[in-house]
Amino acid sequence: MKTHRIRKDEITIYLFLVVPIAWYAVFFILPNANSLFSSFYSWDGLAPVKVFVGLDNYTKMFNSPLFHKAFFNTIKYTATLVVFQTLIGLLLAVLIFKTTRIHNFFRTMYFMPAMLSAVTIGIIFSFIFDPNIGALNGFLRAIGLDNLTTAWLANDAIAIYVVASVHVWAGIGYSVVLFVAGMQNIPFELYESAVIDGAGPWKQFSYITLPMLKSTMLIVLVLTTIGGFRCFEYVYVMTRGGATHSSEVLATLLYKEAYAFSDFGFSAAISVALLAIVLSITAVQMRLLRKDA
Repeated sequence: MKTHRIRKDEITIYLFLVVPIAWYAVFFILPNANSLFSSFYSWDGLAPVKVFVGLDNYTKMFNSPLFHKAFFNTIKYTATLVVFQTLIGLLLAVLIFKTTRIHNFFRTMYFMPAMLSAVTIGIIFSFIFDPNIGALNGFLRAIGLDNLTTAWLANDAIAIYVVASVHVWAGIGYSVVLFVAGMQNIPFELYESAVIDGAGPWKQFSYITLPMLKSTMLIVLVLTTIGGFRCFEYVYVMTRGGATHSSEVLATLLYKEAYAFSDFGFSAAISVALLAIVLSITAVQMRLLRKDA
C-alpha cells in the first residue's frame, strides 16, 4: 500500500514537470537546435531550398571585422553591466536593509524601472541624451559646463558605455531585490555577536554580510552576464548600432544579418557563437564562486 502511494506521488510530480519541460523544449531547445542546423546552410529566408555550405558561415564570421567589433563591444557592454549593476545593487541593498516603512518605500522605488519596457526606457533616454534638446546637455549648459556637452549616443568613444549605463539604471532593481532577500536570510545573531566583539559596520559587512551573500552574488553575476550578452533592445532603440558600428553588439548584428541583409545562415552562426560564449562564461563564473564558497 505504501509502495503504491509512493508511485502515485511520483506520477503526480512527473505530471507537474510536463509543462515546464515542454515549455523549455519548445522555446529553448528547438530554436537553438534549429539555429545550429541553419548555421550550416545558406538561406535568404524566402528560397524554398537551403544550400548546404558546411562551415563557410563560421569561417566568414571569424574573418569578419564587423563581428570582431561587435564581439568586443558586447564584452564592454557586459563588463559595464556586471560591475556597476552588482556593486551599486549591493550598496543600495545594504543601505536600505531595514524593516521601516521608508525603507520599504525605497525598495519599491528602486524596482520601479524594471516595470517599464526596455523600448520605453530606450526612447526616454534617447531624448535625455539628445545633443540639442536633451535634458543632460541642457543641465550641463545651465551650470556652466558647456565643454562637457557632447552627442552622447553618436560619440564613438563612449556610446556603448552610455547605452550600458541605461541598462544598469533599468536593471538595478533586480539586483537590489536579490541582495535584500539574501541579507534577510542571514541570522541576526551573527551581527549581535559581532557587535559584542566590537566589530564595526565595515567588519560586519566584510566578515558576515559579504561571505553569506556568495550564493546571491552568483545569481546576480550570472543573470547580469546573460543580460549583457543578450543586450538588444536598448542598443537597437537608442543607436541601432551606430553609424560607424561604435555600439554594434552581437545581438543587433545577428538581427541585421537576418532581417536587413537576408543572410539567415550567417545570422544563425552568430547566434550559435553567442550561445556558446554565454554558456562558457557562465560556467566559469559558477565554478569560481562555488570553489570560493
